[in-house]
Amino acid sequence: SPTLARTVLERMPNDIDATESIHWVMDVLQRNLKTDAGTRPLHEEGGTFALVGATGVGKTTTAAKLAGLCARTYGSASVGLITLDTYRVGAHEQLRAYGRMLGVVAHLAHDRAALQDLLSLLSAKKMVLIDTTGLAPRDPRKRDMLDVLDLPNVNRLLVLNAGGHGDTLDDVVASFKSSGVQQAILSKIDEAVKLGPALDASIRHQLLLRGVTTGQKVPEDWESADAAKLVRMSMRTPEKSAFDPKGTDLGFFFTQSSKQFQQQGRFDA
Repeated sequence: SPTLARTVLERMPNDIDATESIHWVMDVLQRNLKTDAGTRPLHEEGGTFALVGATGVGKTTTAAKLAGLCARTYGSASVGLITLDTYRVGAHEQLRAYGRMLGVVAHLAHDRAALQDLLSLLSAKKMVLIDTTGLAPRDPRKRDMLDVLDLPNVNRLLVLNAGGHGDTLDDVVASFKSSGVQQAILSKIDEAVKLGPALDASIRHQLLLRGVTTGQKVPEDWESADAAKLVRMSMRTPEKSAFDPKGTDLGFFFTQSSKQFQQQGRFDA
């Protein structure tokens, strides 16, 4: 985003050449992209996590991957699976299918009371994962769902589509904002043509990345969040795109922007 670009470039030293400038920018981005590097992986740390986010971002598959990693390390008896997704057709069956594959029973909670009972039942588990209904940021049901999850020791994991548009990601992060450090997972890294918007949103909103998903295989397609690797991926030059402006277009864009800022009294010459 121009916001992050300006913030970074305003701090760039004036006495470095082009190559040094690129390295400097990448280093700054890496240091500002928060990850859980240096701490125990999510599935080894354990705890109770509710996966939240918009529709279609891969919450159920991500829950299955984390459950599989924990089961592989500590045994299938160490994992508890719960779904709150009573809206989507077949949502419970999908999680149950993953559970059978991993040797884990998937439970269904219809409301807050049922969720509390299940959490009490599964309290001895190393890791309990709660799969939730995918809801659009402005869906009126979202507030009710988040209220259901407002329980002691239930941590939210925001799942973001790594290939999402910057404005869409901003909207989702703001909508699902929680108190304290906001933990997140970038899903579908393998489908993202441009990773810049996802990293941009993560840096600006100070998200703590707990991992990334790289495909549909359970649990193999999971990686820890490596800031240096992610920044390098975001800097790769993509193939030519119909959405990329041509050189002859730039003057038009900048002229219009300048006039707009001047009319609004916000342009500082």
